[in-house]
Amino acid sequence: QLDSLFHKAKAKMGFLFGYEADNHAINTAPKETLVKITFAEKGGLKGKGKLDIVKSGFTPANENEFMENYIAGNITTVGDDEW
Repeated sequence: QLDSLFHKAKAKMGFLFGYEADNHAINTAPKETLVKITFAEKGGLKGKGKLDIVKSGFTPANENEFMENYIAGNITTVGDDEW
């Protein structure tokens, strides 16, 4: 799986193809791409209230009716029913 993967070398300056110890694992992405965000900034206009995107209904924990149907798999059907 990883023998042809192109990436930056971790122990030297350069690029290489293939596996490099402690840089790639089958169960996750390259370690250099993993980030943890604990707090970005207060949202909304001048840092008050919610960001406009949160009000859209398309973000986690703020789903609108359409997104709830999408998550439940009720938007499209396969077979004789119309799409």
